[in-house]
Amino acid sequence: MDTNAIMHSEIFFIISSVGFIILGIIAIILGILCTKTVASFLRILARIESSMDTIGDTTQELLEDMRNSFVFQMLFRPKKAKRSQKVKKE
Repeated sequence: MDTNAIMHSEIFFIISSVGFIILGIIAIILGILCTKTVASFLRILARIESSMDTIGDTTQELLEDMRNSFVFQMLFRPKKAKRSQKVKKE
């Protein structure tokens, strides 16, 4: 009976060793995939960020053109300073 128990423990050791090796390989593969996914996500964010700068610049140019337009100046012209404010400034 003693040899039978030893045989069972050796079989269990072999099976558990193979299982841990398989789990380790799976964990390494998942780690590599997660690293690649994070790297590609960071590249996508960098592209979006760089295009947002150009979109922001384009929007600023459009706003400046709109403010300089004749219609905008007619509708929203700056209010003239009152005489009392001019006297205080001098």
